[in-house]
Amino acid sequence: MARPQELMQIKHLKYIDPLKLAEIISQNYAEKNWVFLYSALNNNIKNSLSFIALFPQKEIVANDFSAAKKAILASKKKWFGYLSYEVARQFEKLPKTKKSFIDLPQIYLMNFSVIFEFNHAEKKLIAHFEDEKLLQKILNWQRKKSPENKFFVKNFDSNFSNNSYLEEIRQIQQMIACGDFYQTNLTRKFFGQFNKKFNSENSFNLFKKLSRLSPGNYMSFLKINDAKIISSSPELFLEIKNNKILSRPIKGTSPRSSNAKEDLQNKIFLKNSPKERAENLMIVDLVRNDLARICKAGSVKVKNLFKINSYKTIHHMSSEIIGEVAPEFTVFDCIENCFPAGSMTGAPKIKAMEAAAQKEKLNRGIYSGAIGFIDDKNQQLNLSVVIRTLIIAGDKFEFQVGGAITYDSKPENELLEIFSKAKAILKLINKKQS
Repeated sequence: MARPQELMQIKHLKYIDPLKLAEIISQNYAEKNWVFLYSALNNNIKNSLSFIALFPQKEIVANDFSAAKKAILASKKKWFGYLSYEVARQFEKLPKTKKSFIDLPQIYLMNFSVIFEFNHAEKKLIAHFEDEKLLQKILNWQRKKSPENKFFVKNFDSNFSNNSYLEEIRQIQQMIACGDFYQTNLTRKFFGQFNKKFNSENSFNLFKKLSRLSPGNYMSFLKINDAKIISSSPELFLEIKNNKILSRPIKGTSPRSSNAKEDLQNKIFLKNSPKERAENLMIVDLVRNDLARICKAGSVKVKNLFKINSYKTIHHMSSEIIGEVAPEFTVFDCIENCFPAGSMTGAPKIKAMEAAAQKEKLNRGIYSGAIGFIDDKNQQLNLSVVIRTLIIAGDKFEFQVGGAITYDSKPENELLEIFSKAKAILKLINKKQS
């Protein structure tokens, strides 16, 4: 009989780079699902953690958040996985959209027999496990020579053409002028087929390459049956620990340049842009309102307003909103009141989501949802916003990018922003901008 996860054994191990251990696992462990949450850019930040979880015990595969919640409450375990954007329909009345190119369950969460926890700053590695033999089996796996990924994209399409995307932006601006909403996040899905199917190992090779092309604070690799989720998200949706809640929305973007002078100009432009600051402030207010529903009165504060973070392919503007969760609320209440991330919707939230759904017509799926873990026992969670994410299932792939559309948006600039955000994934799949 399996030992309950809350009684799992703990062992301190010699520290190893989590990316190296994850690569070894990808080469030796092909048959079952596993998860890698990688804090690629947080190596020197105190309490910055990465996780590798493998050998699943139980899985929650659902399109119903209340059913998933019930299963988690009954288990008192740490669950890793994702919530798709369409889970929001269970909290609000929203228009239905068509199935995505890769149609996955709205909710996929797993608990595991072995969890590796990496503390980057302190160079500590802790293994949580049930069976010593199983742990030793993993630790005895050896790195192998990876085969070359000889693949190419043979089909490539999108839910918008460049011209139709520009036209939809103009129509949204007319809706804003009529007072329907202030801003909406219009996204564009790209999808197609490779010349071959991808297994766990060669999919992880893409993740490893993405970690070099576009490292993010909340990178993740999820192998879920035939699907592989390869994410380099820079954005935190929600973090809860010791009753403290944090959200760090990103809104405001400027491209990087190989020319140092031009790159600095792009950064300064973003920092001082009235349009970008207004976009960011709208979402900060939205997130403040979301958190105020589940936080102690007066505890919700804004920190690091309009902070500029520079990544390999892009400059981003972000802000932090913090609060203290009121004692009557659980991690599930926090998700229900804040999901999906305001940076992926617009403001007011529901009106903006309605407009985006009418224009996009396809389910966003995992994109704009959340990836991470939920720990009901300790009332903890850490969920990233699913952006900069490639999904592969067999030989099929999809990814999605978007931007905030306001009355002051310049449609041509918004189109350029789409491709700035897609730059790393397009390079990853050897596809030139079209």
